[in-house]
Amino acid sequence: MQVDAAALDIGTVRHSTLADPSGRRYVDFRRSLTPRWGVVWTTLFGGHAALFLSAALTAFLGQVITAGWPGLSALAVAGGAMIGFCLHYLTTYLHEGAHYNLAPSRRASDAVTNACVGVLVGMNVKAYRKVHFDHHRYLGTTRDPERSYFLPLNLRFLVEGVTGIRLIRALKGYRELVKSKSRTSDEAVGGGSLDVVFLLSIAVNASIVACSLWCGAVVLAIAWTLGQLVFLPLLNTVRQVLEHRSEFADDLADYSRVPHGPVNRLFGAGVFAALFGAAGFNRHLLHHWDPSVSFTRLKDVERFLMHTEIAPILRARQTSYYRAWRQLERI
Repeated sequence: MQVDAAALDIGTVRHSTLADPSGRRYVDFRRSLTPRWGVVWTTLFGGHAALFLSAALTAFLGQVITAGWPGLSALAVAGGAMIGFCLHYLTTYLHEGAHYNLAPSRRASDAVTNACVGVLVGMNVKAYRKVHFDHHRYLGTTRDPERSYFLPLNLRFLVEGVTGIRLIRALKGYRELVKSKSRTSDEAVGGGSLDVVFLLSIAVNASIVACSLWCGAVVLAIAWTLGQLVFLPLLNTVRQVLEHRSEFADDLADYSRVPHGPVNRLFGAGVFAALFGAAGFNRHLLHHWDPSVSFTRLKDVERFLMHTEIAPILRARQTSYYRAWRQLERI
C-alpha cells in the first residue's frame, strides 16, 4: 500500500502544540538550544583541512605516478572527485550561514560565511539567503527556486550534471532571480557585494589553477577545475533530489507547472551521512521544520520529537542516502 508523501509533511505541525511525556513543551525546550560554536568552527575548518589535503595528495601523486596519461587522467578525475566532495561539504556551511548560524552575531556570521565559503564557490551569502528563504516558503510548489528535485534522477540528469549543462542553467536561473529580487526589494540583493565575492572567487580559483600549472602540477590544475565545475554542482543537485523528491513522483510530470508537494527526509548519522549531509543536511527534515536551529542541535531536536506524538512521522521519513538513491534512481 502506497503512502501519500504529502500526508507525512511535518511542516503542518505547529511547534506550540508539541510536548514530551513530562509535559515539557517544545517551545520551552527550544530556548535551551544555543549553538555549539566549537563544533561549528571545528567542522568548518576541518572541511578546509580536508580540501587542502585532497589537493596536496593529488599534486603529490601527479608527480610520482609514471603510468602515462591514462593513469594521470584517472588520477585527475579521482582528485577532482575528492576536491568536489570537499567543496560540496563546505557549501553546506553556506546554507548554514544563510540562517545566520556560523557566528554569534549576524554581521560576523555573514563575514565568516563569505570568507570561508563564498570566495571558494562564488556566492555571496546575502544573495543566496534571499533565494534560499523562498525555497523554505515554497517547498514543493511551482515557485520553489531550488528545483533540482523537479526532475527524475535518470541518465539524462547525470549527463547534464557531468557536462555542466545543469550548472549553466542553474547559474542563469539564479542570477535572473537575484536580479528580479534586487528590483523588488528595498535591500539590494545583488549589487556590489555580490560582485566582489564573485570576483574574489574567480581570482582565488584562477590563482590555484595558475599556481598549479606554474609549479608543474598539471594534474592538480585539471582536478581542481573538474572539482569546481563538474563534481561540486553534480553532488549538490543529486543531494537535493535525495532530500526532496517524492518516491511517488511522476517521472513524466512537469513540476514547474504542477505542484510536486513538500517532501523531506532524515538520513541518519553514519560517517557518509555526516559528510555528504554536513551542517545538518542529514537531518534536513528537522531543519525545514525549524530552520533557525543550529545544525549542532538538530540531534537534540530529533531526540525530543521522538518522544512526542509526531514520532511516527519522523520514523516514516527515516532512510539513508543509499536507500533514497535506490528508490529514486531511474538509470
